[in-house]
Amino acid sequence: MAESANPSKAMFKFIERMFRVGEKMLLGGMQGMERVVQSDFHAPYISLVTGPPGSMKSSFCLTLLTNHLNRTGEFGLYCTVEETVDSLMRGASSLGLQLPMNLQVTDFTELRRENEDMDYLKFTRKMIEHFKQTHGDRFTTFVLDSLGAIYSLTTVDEAMRKKMFSFFDFLRSMNLNVLLITERNLGSHAELQGNEGFLADAVINMGMDHRNGKLVRTMQIEKMRHVRHAMEKQAVDVGPHGLVVLGPLFD
Repeated sequence: MAESANPSKAMFKFIERMFRVGEKMLLGGMQGMERVVQSDFHAPYISLVTGPPGSMKSSFCLTLLTNHLNRTGEFGLYCTVEETVDSLMRGASSLGLQLPMNLQVTDFTELRRENEDMDYLKFTRKMIEHFKQTHGDRFTTFVLDSLGAIYSLTTVDEAMRKKMFSFFDFLRSMNLNVLLITERNLGSHAELQGNEGFLADAVINMGMDHRNGKLVRTMQIEKMRHVRHAMEKQAVDVGPHGLVVLGPLFD
């Protein structure tokens, strides 16, 4: 008998699909996130993860991605422009994270050395299309680390801004949850160099505060469409499975 003709199997697959659609990336991906958001986002959704050097932007994304993929069995892609795969794996290990087998980490550093005129956005699109063809709907999450590195390798002009607009449209057409890492100096606006702050669905700012002679790492949601969220700065630290949210910081 064909699988579609078996009511019990068909119903099981329907329930399984519904369960996966309802999987929570934020609330299920980081301990303490329930202090910050009341609900979760659903693909297609593009989030900017911004902040100065050393604010644990990559650690934030690795925590969400690793815990999400381990829990759901879905497929994810992490593209790094600046950092090698070995360096990224050492960073994950220091967080208590073991990168899952259903995560593909792609290192652009060798390509950058070999081809200075490479179109990184075009190459990234081709790679995403390849994994979508290979894994279909199982491919749900994508991280680019980082936009700032791509900007540093090209000319930021009107043509580049149009490319970025088209790139965001493409990411949404792939029905992915996307985390785009980019550096931002303290106090600067979210639009950054390519107006991506206006194009993104969410802006999550990672930072550092001096409190009682100590440096405290922080996270603050500045923008998150369709999700009710706290506006306060949250203290974050490293827990047993990546970053954890400790609670709000008050002046």
